[in-house]
Formats: sequence, C-alpha cells, structure tokens
Amino acid sequence: MHTFFLLAALLVAGLLAALGSFVLRLTPLGGRRHVAFTVLISPVIVLGVATAHVIPLFWMQCSPLVGWDRWATIGILSVLGIVGLGALALNMSRLILVERLLAACRPALGHHYPGLADLCARRAVSTASVRLLASDAPMAFAGGLRRPAIVLSTWLLEQLDRSELEAVFTHELAHLSRRDYLSRWLARLLRDATVYLPSAWYALQVLEAEEELQADAWAVRITRRPLAMASALGKVWRAAVETPRSFGLAALPNYNNGSQALLEQRLERLLNNAETPRGSLAGRLLAGAGILSLGGLTPRLLLISAIALPLVCTARPH
Repeated sequence: MHTFFLLAALLVAGLLAALGSFVLRLTPLGGRRHVAFTVLISPVIVLGVATAHVIPLFWMQCSPLVGWDRWATIGILSVLGIVGLGALALNMSRLILVERLLAACRPALGHHYPGLADLCARRAVSTASVRLLASDAPMAFAGGLRRPAIVLSTWLLEQLDRSELEAVFTHELAHLSRRDYLSRWLARLLRDATVYLPSAWYALQVLEAEEELQADAWAVRITRRPLAMASALGKVWRAAVETPRSFGLAALPNYNNGSQALLEQRLERLLNNAETPRGSLAGRLLAGAGILSLGGLTPRLLLISAIALPLVCTARPH
C-alpha cells in the first residue's frame, strides 16, 4: 500500500504541475517569473510531504512494510533521493564552475579598453565588477556568488561597435542588478530535482525567457537604442552559428538548448520597439494564490490517495 501511495503522490505532483503550466501559459508577459517558480516548486512540496509521511511508518505497527511493498517503497524513495541529491550536486558544481571561471578572468583595465572604462563610469559600475575572458567566442554573462561580476569575452569588445557593446553591457547589468543568476540557479535546481516532469522543463524555459526579455527592456529603457541591442544579438548569433564552439555556446545564456525561438522573439520585440511590461503585481498575486492553494490541496489529494494508508498512525505498542 505504501507503494501505491507514493505512486499516487507522483501522479498528484504531475497533475498539479501540469495545471500550473496551463496557468503559466495564460499568464501575460511580465508576470510569469513568480508563476514559473510556483510550477517548479509544487512537485517538490508534494513529494516532500509524501516522503515525510511514509518514512516514519517504517517503524510503526499500524502500517508495516512487508514483502514486495517494502522493497518497492524503498526503491521509489531511493530513486527520488538519488535524483534530488544528484540535482544538488550538479548545481553545486555549476556554482563552483562559475567561481573558477570568474577567477580565471582578468579585471577590466581602462588602458586596454578605454571605451569599456568609460561605460563603467557612466553606469556607476566599478571596473572590479567587470571581468574579461580572453576568448574568440561571443560570451557575456553575469554571475558569481562571493563577488558577483559581469563577464565579457574579448570577442565582444573587438567585434561590437560602441552602441552595441553598451547595449550588451547594460543587458548584463540588468541581470546583475535583478539577481537573475541566483533565481536561475534555484530554478535549475528545482528542475533537476524533478527532471522527469515535462512541466519542470517548460517552467524553466519560460522563466529564462522572461528574464531575458526583461533585461532587454531594461537595457532599452536606459540606452534608448533598441536597434543596437538587436544588432548585437544578430552579430553574436551569426558568429555562434558560423563558428560553433561548444564552450562558447554553453556559456551564452539561452543561446543553447533550443533557444532559437527565444532569439526570434527578442529580435522581433526589439525591432518593433515593443514595450515589455515590468514585473506585475498580478503575477505575484497569482503565484501567491497558487502557493496557498497548493498548501490546501496537497494534504487533501494525498488523503484521497491514502485510503489504505492512514495519515496519522494511532496504533499503540503492545
């Protein structure tokens, strides 16, 4: 019976996440970030509640684990635990990789790239927060745990003109200011912990797209040059396609893993000078309502699926 309960919990987690994905698809641009996080965390909550309920019953007399039920239950819990620990290990390695990459990058020096130093001064950014990676691949990202920084490859400084470089720099500054690198790390951790659910992949894709579009809008509001951002995107994408380099493509945010549709969406909005709404209150309220509903629905749905497995063990030892 414990096995059926855990399988039912997996089904409940999948159904709630699928329902959240449907709501996420209907959520307008500007309010998807919080809803996407709700979709990502809901299966983790459901499975966590189910696991926390089942494990104590291993030692209870009212619901003993015997025969095939015992081994199947242990197997399911082991798989869930291995996936969760693997997700944690993978994402900790990502943090370590970023820290090592930042350590390998040299600080931006004004006498080498005076235009970059002037750009940092105009945006009130210390050159210590901007680092250069000697690479002939187009790369730009913001991240870091101890000392967050913007990393630009030397290719960008050599191939982009002043307005294009300013647009890319301001875009990454938006990611740095909004702490998008932390939210993406958490989102990827949640996705990897429930990697078997299609809704987790979809929610992460939506969240990353939302953050890229918001950073584009942030850059355009400051530079007032949407065409410069579009031109920079075109140059970077052309270079990545003409001279594919696994390292460069992997480091570029959202230029891999089927991001062509996102690139087209970004270019279309930039060329049409479409206004991207900022984070909306409606999205936060919708996410909050989803969390509250999740807290109320989860125990009830698990109770329905646990007819033969009491949620409270009241047996007294003899």
